[in-house]
Amino acid sequence: ADGVVTVTLDRPERKNALTHREWGRLQEVFGEVAERPEDRVLVVTGAGGDFCSGADVSAFGDDERSSL
Repeated sequence: ADGVVTVTLDRPERKNALTHREWGRLQEVFGEVAERPEDRVLVVTGAGGDFCSGADVSAFGDDERSSL
């Protein structure tokens, strides 16, 4: 609204840690917002009282890139 885009990370059970796929989606959202001149501000927040604890390393074994 009014040029402000809010993205809420919604995995409070994992302190909003992001999997490889979620990092990619977040990057896509950043690109989409950057291309829209009416979007002036991007706010990233986390659900459940935590912002983001970083990468969800528990998923690394399931990720096809983990073997690289």
